[in-house]
Amino acid sequence: MAEPHILILGAGFSGFTLARELRRDAAAHRLRLTVVEPEPYLTYKPLLPEVAGGETQARDTAVPLRRLLKHADLVAGSLETVDTAAKTAVVRTVDGTERALHYDHVVFALGAVTKVLPIPGLAENAIGFSSIEEAAALRDHVLERIRFASSTTDAAERRRALTFVFVGGGYTGVEAIAELQRLAARELDRYRELDGERMTWLLVEVAGRIAAELPEQLSGWTLRLLRRRGIQVLLHTEVTSCEQGQVSLSTGDTYPADTIVWVAGVTPNPVLDRADVPRGPKGHVQCDATLRAVHDDGRPVDGAWALGDDAQVPDLTAEKQPAYYPPNAQNAIREGRVLAENLRRALEAREPVEYRHRTLGTLASYGGMQGAAVVKGVPLRGVAAWAVDKVYHAIALPSAARRFRLLLGWVGNGLTPRDAVPVTSVGDARQRFRDAAAAQGAKGEEGA
Repeated sequence: MAEPHILILGAGFSGFTLARELRRDAAAHRLRLTVVEPEPYLTYKPLLPEVAGGETQARDTAVPLRRLLKHADLVAGSLETVDTAAKTAVVRTVDGTERALHYDHVVFALGAVTKVLPIPGLAENAIGFSSIEEAAALRDHVLERIRFASSTTDAAERRRALTFVFVGGGYTGVEAIAELQRLAARELDRYRELDGERMTWLLVEVAGRIAAELPEQLSGWTLRLLRRRGIQVLLHTEVTSCEQGQVSLSTGDTYPADTIVWVAGVTPNPVLDRADVPRGPKGHVQCDATLRAVHDDGRPVDGAWALGDDAQVPDLTAEKQPAYYPPNAQNAIREGRVLAENLRRALEAREPVEYRHRTLGTLASYGGMQGAAVVKGVPLRGVAAWAVDKVYHAIALPSAARRFRLLLGWVGNGLTPRDAVPVTSVGDARQRFRDAAAAQGAKGEEGA
C-alpha cells in the first residue's frame, strides 16, 4: 500500500515547522512528505532589522532547508494551480518546467507578501522590508547614500541623499528605522566632509500611535525614544505620492528622498488566487479551529489545510467573537505543531484537535541595548526588554549552527566596531567584469 502523500506548499515558519514535526513519521514510512519552496532557505524574519543595522550577518538569518529537511522531497519551485477536487497541484520548478503533484493532503503555508498600495511612484521608488535581500540591500544603500553625500557639491542632492523615509509604524518599521538610524549616525561621524550636516529620518504612520502591537504605555515610550534619537514621527499622516523620489504627504509637506522604505503591512500570497480553496474577506484561506480549509457553511475541504500568514484561523480564546489569530511567527510555529498532530489523526481516521494559544508576549529591539516587550503580561522596556529579545531569538532560531554563529556575531559586536562597509557591487556582481572586458576590447581596437 502506498504511503499517504502530504504536500506542503511553502517553507516559511509554519511550513518548515510542520515538515520538521513530521520528520519521524516520514522516516518510519508512515507518510511521504513533499515541500515546495522557491528559496533554498528559511528566512528568520524577526532579525531582519538587525541585518539592516549591521548587527547580524545576513547569512546567519538564513536557515538551509535541505540540511534540516532531509526526510522530505524538496521541490525548488512555486505553485501554479491547485485542484482540490482532483487533489492535484501543479508547480513550476526553477528551470521553468511544470510538474503535477498528486496528494492525499495539501497544506497551504505560502505566507504573505508586502501589501503595496496604489500610490503614484511607490512601486518605482520604494523598497520593501520582508526579505534578507531587501534588508542587506537597504543597509548598503543607506551607507552608499552617506558616501555620495560626502562627495557631491550640490546642496540639494546632498539633502536628498541624507533623507530617509519609512512608511509604516508597526513594530517592524520601528525596529528597522531604529537600527538603521543608529548605523547611519555612527557612519556620518566618520566623514569630515559632512561636519555640520544633519540627516532627516522620517517615520510616517497613518494611525495615532506607533508599535501598536505593544500596550499604549510602551508605545508612547517607543515614540519618545525615537524622537530623542532625532527621528521625526508623523502620526495620522499618509503618503500621497512618491513620484520622482518626491515624498508627498497628506499634511501638504514634500520630502525629496533617495530612500523610501515601505513597511506598511502584508497581504496573503497572491498565488492563492490560482487555488480553488475557500478564502476569507482579506484573501486568507478560510479555516476552522483545527486548521482545516472550510467552506462558508463550515464544511471542510477534503484533504486541504492551511496555517501561518496565509490562513484565517479563528481565535476561540478571545473574549469578543469572531476573532482571528494575528499573522506572526509565534502563531505560525505553534500552528505547525498542532497541524502535524492533526495530520496524524487524519491518517488514522481520528478527530482533529483545535488550535488554541494565548500569546506569550511581544518583543521589539531598537538597537543600542534598548527595546520594548511584554512577556506573559509583564511590560518591559530598555535594557531588560532588549536582553529578553536577544535570549528569545538565540533560542528560537531553528538551527544549532546558525544559533552558534549568531551568538558569535553578537559577541564580536561587543568587542569590535560594527562593520559599516557597503558592498554595492552585489546588486550587479558582473558589472566590473563587463567594464574590464569593454575597456580591454577598446584598447585592442586602438592597437589594431
